[in-house]
Amino acid sequence: MTGVSRAMFLTKALKSYRGRGQIYSWLRAHHEAVAERLASDEATWPSLAAEMASHGVTGRRGDPPTAKAAAKVWHRVRGDLRKAEVADAERRAAAATKASRPGSVYPSRISPDWRPQQVLPPAVPTPASSLPALASAGAGPPAPPAPHVPRPAQQAGSRLLVPFADNRTQEEIDAYVDEQLSLIDEELKAYDRKRFGFGGG
Repeated sequence: MTGVSRAMFLTKALKSYRGRGQIYSWLRAHHEAVAERLASDEATWPSLAAEMASHGVTGRRGDPPTAKAAAKVWHRVRGDLRKAEVADAERRAAAATKASRPGSVYPSRISPDWRPQQVLPPAVPTPASSLPALASAGAGPPAPPAPHVPRPAQQAGSRLLVPFADNRTQEEIDAYVDEQLSLIDEELKAYDRKRFGFGGG
């Protein structure tokens, strides 16, 4: 069938497009139905031009649409719709990429209040097995064991660092803390590379 039924194209409020006429607006408003009927040979351009005229659509000079003019405008409509689809796909892809790459994530995993825990040298008491030997050697009464120095309370979420010997200097302690922080940083970067495919340099 090559005729067009009025019921196939319901009257719609036409949207105005800059630099485009009524024929363009009508074809764009009905582009899905027009494409379907052209593909199935249910409509021809002469019948579609007549259908547009019955809806009050006119050309730029106020004349009824012609089949040639309608077919020409149709190609323009299809091209504009393809461009709009590509632009929309690019916007969605850009939004998805931005959502999946929030930047360097690993610093946010460390609490801003975190500080390296102070490490005190452990108390080294005199072994009990050495006391009789000292007494027999005339060394006098054994010295009382060194008082136990309490360690500061461990903060929630922090881990106690490896104890140092009592002969470590402050410089050695600082160097050890820097080394541990560097190891934590490298572990977090490796995690980012594995999960997100990128990592800070």
